[in-house]
Amino acid sequence: MGLSKQKKSNLTSLNSFAEGSNKSGPIAWRELNESNRAAWTEACKGIKSGIPARTAAKWLIEERNCPLMLDTLRVQLKNTMDTYVKS
Repeated sequence: MGLSKQKKSNLTSLNSFAEGSNKSGPIAWRELNESNRAAWTEACKGIKSGIPARTAAKWLIEERNCPLMLDTLRVQLKNTMDTYVKS
């Protein structure tokens, strides 16, 4: 059996891989506790009402002690709005 055929036969399905992989990892800041979750929701509602994502991200950092970088938060907020909030 050639090497490429051997590699293909050793591949596992995604479900099998997921069952055996380490499930622990970093937890998103917004999911660490109810206070963070409420702040994230408030930031998203603010964006929906017209507050810029940058301002909401800055508020999370300065007022809610979010340790993430401004641009990281801004992008994550915009992604949340694009994915979960319908205008």
